[in-house]
Amino acid sequence: MSRSLKLLLPCLAALAAAPSFAEIRYVPVPMVGAGTVKILVEYGRTSTTPRRVVVTRIPENVSGVGRPSNNEQVYIGPSTSTKFPLLNITPDSPGLIVLNSEAGLTHNEVSMELGKAPTNSGWELPLLSDANIFAAGRTAFVQNLTKTADGTSNLSLFNLGIAEATCSFRVLRPDNTLIEERTDLAVPALGARRYDDVLTRTAVGGGFVAAVTCNQPFYSLGAFPNSDRTRVRTYYPTTAFPVAGTATTLVDKRGLVLNVQEGNSFLRIPIPLVTAPSGPGPRYRSLVLDFDVRTADPVGFTVIRNIAGLLRSGGRRFNKTLYFGNFDRLDATGGPKTLIDVGTPYIETTIKRALDLSGPSKNLRFHIELNADQRLMVYQIFNGSTAILNVSTGLFNDDLNALGANVPQLEFGLPGIADDAYFPPYGWRFTNLKVVGRR
Repeated sequence: MSRSLKLLLPCLAALAAAPSFAEIRYVPVPMVGAGTVKILVEYGRTSTTPRRVVVTRIPENVSGVGRPSNNEQVYIGPSTSTKFPLLNITPDSPGLIVLNSEAGLTHNEVSMELGKAPTNSGWELPLLSDANIFAAGRTAFVQNLTKTADGTSNLSLFNLGIAEATCSFRVLRPDNTLIEERTDLAVPALGARRYDDVLTRTAVGGGFVAAVTCNQPFYSLGAFPNSDRTRVRTYYPTTAFPVAGTATTLVDKRGLVLNVQEGNSFLRIPIPLVTAPSGPGPRYRSLVLDFDVRTADPVGFTVIRNIAGLLRSGGRRFNKTLYFGNFDRLDATGGPKTLIDVGTPYIETTIKRALDLSGPSKNLRFHIELNADQRLMVYQIFNGSTAILNVSTGLFNDDLNALGANVPQLEFGLPGIADDAYFPPYGWRFTNLKVVGRR
């Protein structure tokens, strides 16, 4: 057992009478504004018998030492396997959540879903342990903080130590020059403190970085709060000041890529990332995908049309790692919608937006950014210069690399009708594909 977890055991033992400590994790919860929010933890388990988790919810500005806990049971949710149950840990307010699971449970991921399902926005929250917290004296660089005319990012500091932490942070411009520094900031033991005015001295813009350090083990997140759940953003830390990396064009197919017709309705294009003889290849900081589409109305009965997706062989979801999948449903309740599956293995977080792609043929431009450092996916569709879809959401699978010889594959269309519900986008023409990677 690690030193920091040994130090925490007396503290956690005081939280509640609990099962033996099997796997302790911490979930930092940023402040994302008023509105619907649900925070789900996905587990793996050795059997389908009931399992319990001791959950301690710690509001901001309160020490978690000695705070009461609840014994809660994991349940089967919207999952593709009964061995991967879910636990709803949604708190009443932002802060820190401590999870202590019984033997036989393994934490997999945490999804913060905003708005009603399918969600308006979905973001991954960290599952913290010694493997990914920041040790005392280290620096966490919280990336891409943003200030707009009507809103601004906040910054949350999470103290994972059993004594009050003294912290500081520097606000940096995108070129790594100093705007402001604050020191001698007190954060409660096993607790959180938030700063809403972190960008007071900055101009309107984005790309600002908060460099945070504490004298206790810690973590830090930023968020852009908004009652419009489609505008919420979460900002994550890295261990060094963020850089874009070197750009390499990986795919450049001018002209026709796929004309979706009966018997020719599907195309899979490998993204030639650098590979390794075994194990994962070099990590890419980002992938940017651009392609054009000429649409067409479906002929006959159609429920959901598969448009595009990016995946890699190997993973817990049908033996795949899904980065995103995009569908449209013309007959959806409340009007036509586009759906973006953000690739969570079992929670299956799906973003929805109202969008009607029916009617006269449209010439569209798709622009998709996957940023592993920022754990961010931007999915945009343009009609001319107008963005008719603009989604920013969490990149749940941020391992932008090849696994052995398995490289990510970009898919267009669908080989045929699946489950009497999923159809190829017959009549659509995909053209002018370009993929650029940075590492």
